[in-house]
Amino acid sequence: MRWTMLAPGQKFNHHLLVIARESRGYTQADLSTLSSIAQGTVSKYETGAADPPEGFVEEIAKVLDYPTGFFYEPGRPYGFPPFHYRRRKKLSMKVLGRIVAQMNIRRMHIQKMCVSFDIRSVASGRIPEIDPHEYVRGVKGPPSVEDIARNLRELWMLPRGPIPNMVDLLESSGGIVIHCDFGSDLIDAMSQRIDGMPILFFVNTNAPADRVRHTLAHELGHMVLHTTTLHDDDVMEDEADAFAGALLLPREEFKAQLRRFDLRQLANMKQFWKVSMASMAVRASRLNLITPYQSKTFWMEMGKLGYRMREPHEPSPEHGSLLRRMVKYHTDKLGYSTDDMCKLLNLNKKDYVLMYGDAVVGSQKQGPRLQLVK
Repeated sequence: MRWTMLAPGQKFNHHLLVIARESRGYTQADLSTLSSIAQGTVSKYETGAADPPEGFVEEIAKVLDYPTGFFYEPGRPYGFPPFHYRRRKKLSMKVLGRIVAQMNIRRMHIQKMCVSFDIRSVASGRIPEIDPHEYVRGVKGPPSVEDIARNLRELWMLPRGPIPNMVDLLESSGGIVIHCDFGSDLIDAMSQRIDGMPILFFVNTNAPADRVRHTLAHELGHMVLHTTTLHDDDVMEDEADAFAGALLLPREEFKAQLRRFDLRQLANMKQFWKVSMASMAVRASRLNLITPYQSKTFWMEMGKLGYRMREPHEPSPEHGSLLRRMVKYHTDKLGYSTDDMCKLLNLNKKDYVLMYGDAVVGSQKQGPRLQLVK
């Protein structure tokens, strides 16, 4: 499947050569070997130091298994601020590059589908930007992260108690949640706010459901608190984590329920709040509801039981639906065939089915997922 019809004046986009290569998990040396093209030549084409001949594009499209039109799309890739890579420090650059490349491709797809699908028609709210160092609400000095999380619950008119579904909340507020197989358990989520687009939340499908709720709230914290002003990475991570705890476990309600601090009590509370016992322990520490000794004993017990990796009593997974609705809108409402969708998104059929298979076959079980091609 090689669509070579290009608009007049359409130019080779060297950024997308890098994206295509990294999305397949290849190094420059790998691509050089597979294509029998000198690595130095590949490097010049990737940096834009030289323009490739048409024959190169045809060859590289075959090797990387993308339609030739992919390499002529306009635009540039977007990176992610370092603080958005949760648990990122042990992730290899090759794996991280593959994940970011695939996410750029998904962003390009969403951007195209948003031309016809108006997300505002299904989103009743919005995700605000609040800089705690500038925002003042009737008092001297900036509000605390705790205040901002509480105010956001009020803004969104959330009832008392647990948030029923974090994914639905984000998507009803104009975000899109994309469930992704990161190919690693070292990173839980990434989020991205780009002008003119919905906020994108990429969530690792391998993460437990209880941790995903906290992860989404954590990423929401970054989008609310850290879009306009950047501070020290550790400070921003701590603020986002505090925001997540305050949003998911409101202070007074959580405090009233925590009558004692042990695994049995937290396990019971977990089934109500749908938040991990680990998250509740951190929240209790932040609110000074437990002593350092209690916290230390808790984490030792969690480690002995193997609960630090995966806890019991996991809640049901929460899946995004907006991306699936966008695909279905094109196929059902606008009459796009599979070939039409492949042309629109500049994908081969295999990748289209891998990325959007649930929408293609009409499954109602969960939203479309991204699977990294290895």
